[in-house]
Amino acid sequence: MTWTPEQLATVGEADEAHISTYRRDGSLRSFIPIWVVRVDNDLFVRSAYGAAGGWYRHATHDGRARIHVHEVETDVALEPVTDAALNEQVARAYRAKYAAHPAALGTMLQAPADETTQRLLPSS
Repeated sequence: MTWTPEQLATVGEADEAHISTYRRDGSLRSFIPIWVVRVDNDLFVRSAYGAAGGWYRHATHDGRARIHVHEVETDVALEPVTDAALNEQVARAYRAKYAAHPAALGTMLQAPADETTQRLLPSS
């Protein structure tokens, strides 16, 4: 499944998205705010707290999460970004989009956050 142009625009242009993960019983944990960036026709997220971040631990264990941005709410699969050139494109997208938040942005551009880059793939 691929993102629709409307979903890409809505999620990619939003200042923040909200992400949740599933419990073992299938219920959703509370949504938490997260920054999301768009590179071409893909959406990416990072964990500000690195691999120790709660949502990140759960999402990468299950390989799925749920995002909510305005009228878009959908399940997503997570795909780790291991390509250094793509990870740098994601970093540039973070710099461009969140330049007005330099303190928080710095966290997202260095370890351990930059080691947690995940591509979001729509799965529902």
